[in-house]
Amino acid sequence: MAKKPDPRLLQAETYPFVLNIDTQFGDMDAYAHLNNLAIARFYESARARIQLDITGRKDFFKPDAADKMLLIEARLQYLAEGHYPEPVEIRTGIGHIGNSAYHLYQALFQHSHCIGLCETVMIYTLHGKPTTIPSDMRQKLELQRIADFTNKPIASN
Repeated sequence: MAKKPDPRLLQAETYPFVLNIDTQFGDMDAYAHLNNLAIARFYESARARIQLDITGRKDFFKPDAADKMLLIEARLQYLAEGHYPEPVEIRTGIGHIGNSAYHLYQALFQHSHCIGLCETVMIYTLHGKPTTIPSDMRQKLELQRIADFTNKPIASN
């Protein structure tokens, strides 16, 4: 059984980065609920957008790019049903920043109500191997950091 999430993670103002997405007919199940695959895709879209913002490069996702930011761990927590055709808002912020990896926290909102959370670990690689996050990228990560956040996992006590 999942524990209650940290209350700060349920508040939109916790997160500095915002992406609004219109839901599509194919995002729902037979009951007009947003399906789990669609929800995971919403988080993925927001992660990609924040990476573009942080790197400032449009070529970051090209197959032949020397450096990449890779997802190495993800945990999703579903808190309430989402519904088509209502749009969703994905809020994103950075938690702990390590030498080559960082934690990314996301919340999914519909009608200003948090319906889900996602916690991921991203790792910076150069030529396929983990390496130190460059200082300019680290500075941009810091700008997207969640203020006064102790980096507890989603399911906190």
